[in-house]
Amino acid sequence: MPLVFVHGVATRRSPSYDRVVQQRTAMWRSFLGPALGVPASAFKVVNPYWGEVAAAFAWQHASLPVADAEKLGGADAEGPLAELLDAGLSAETTPLEGTPPLIGVARQSLADAIDLLWAAAAERATAHEVDELGELASAAMDYAEGNPHPVWLHEVSDDRDFLAQLLSLISVREDGDQETFGSSTRRRAVGRLREAIGRIASAAPRAASTGLLAATRARTHRSVSLFLGDILCYLRQRENHGAHAPIARIVADAIEDAHRSRSDVDPRVVVVAHSMGGNVVYDLLSHLRTDLRVDILATVGSQVGVFAELGLFPAVTAPADHVAYRVPELPNLARWINVYDPNDVLAFVVGEIFAGAEDYRYSTGRGLLHSHSSYFVRPSFHRTLAHRLGTLHEG
Repeated sequence: MPLVFVHGVATRRSPSYDRVVQQRTAMWRSFLGPALGVPASAFKVVNPYWGEVAAAFAWQHASLPVADAEKLGGADAEGPLAELLDAGLSAETTPLEGTPPLIGVARQSLADAIDLLWAAAAERATAHEVDELGELASAAMDYAEGNPHPVWLHEVSDDRDFLAQLLSLISVREDGDQETFGSSTRRRAVGRLREAIGRIASAAPRAASTGLLAATRARTHRSVSLFLGDILCYLRQRENHGAHAPIARIVADAIEDAHRSRSDVDPRVVVVAHSMGGNVVYDLLSHLRTDLRVDILATVGSQVGVFAELGLFPAVTAPADHVAYRVPELPNLARWINVYDPNDVLAFVVGEIFAGAEDYRYSTGRGLLHSHSSYFVRPSFHRTLAHRLGTLHEG
């Protein structure tokens, strides 16, 4: 079963982007592959990238009101770790004074601690290491689901001891045999986890500092300009070029690629679309490329519902009776689920607008600024989505 992941707005190619794709692909293979009955080695993931044909800024973002004094250097302040710490260790999950950060989070939610640790480790991992981290994350989440509040969390006093204890209790299978962490790649992956512990410990005290908050504001301002720019760019492209618009064509080509990769054993195509990606996919299936077929669509943190309400989909007409009317199901879309975090102000529901669409609530545990970008860095999200898609697959 080939999977197409369609990213959202404000996505641009960079070393960080490549790492995120590797991490996310490893998670798909470790969590979703088994749920769909597909071996990780045979699970194809297609990642169409359309950022290069999206919004371009003629004055190179000269419109952003950012002073040089507000810019902070350092790798830790620019990636997912800073965002996770800024959002996740400054509210209800803040550890008690004197408690190591991971243990403090784990005592309230073991799954949250695993999410934080694995996201930090994957940020600097190589392609081979993220595959191993994905397998370890799957096993760790299995353990957390069965043991959400283990007694030993109150017996360890150091984050490294926390990791060692967790690794000793999870089993990772490879070719049917229990893995003993003996392979060199597995050892390097565990090394990444240990390194991440140190980075989390040093970054936690700075998570709510004035300087980091200033840098966060600057990143948010830039992201908002890209967000608006990419939406307007897509709409302009669609108006001028229809199905041949650059963004639409890239995503449609990826879905066609997935169709060519189907097997007789499992001929289904799954599309997971984040944010604006959901709008692009719905536009393709309903209007621009009705010849395409998708068996399962999962929109995550998307704006399909509000786009429909604003009349931005040519295939959707305004209802005479908004209480009773639902947009009819598409004949070329078999199942559609929509996942949203209530804290994600860029995520909207669809169940009250589209017939057959199912809304599912998922909490990333992050605040308003970071929830939108936090879904796919969390092993717990991949596990939950894999379970839901696996259920649809069996049906």
